[in-house]
Amino acid sequence: MHDTKPRPRVLLTKSFIDSHDRAIETIALALRDAAMEVVLIDYEQPEDVVTVALQEDVDVIGISFMSGGQVETTQKIFAELQRRDVADLPVVVGGIIRPFDEPPLREAGVKNIFRGGAPLSEVVATFETLSRTYRGLA
Repeated sequence: MHDTKPRPRVLLTKSFIDSHDRAIETIALALRDAAMEVVLIDYEQPEDVVTVALQEDVDVIGISFMSGGQVETTQKIFAELQRRDVADLPVVVGGIIRPFDEPPLREAGVKNIFRGGAPLSEVVATFETLSRTYRGLA
């Protein structure tokens, strides 16, 4: 029997100025192993993230930060999501997230925050749950 359920589609992204790749690529592989379709990009402007998310029809956006600017960048992404009438598209962030950045990130609308060392099983489960919820399947 062939599974006809749509596979979750996620966008993983990091700033083009971040030279790190290992963590985001590890997460991409874990999500692909869990039968998700993954679009992986580097962005120049926060608006680029939303443009690609809409073009690729993704269910969740995951953003990795290693060089700062988490709050400002995330707020700009949420403003762009709002401007394009997709404010309900779930966003998660990960990487080097300072404790004092967590409250404004959550206030902006971030659904989950993953710091280094977060179990991959937790990351995968979060993306699966957010994807199902966004599609109205939860």
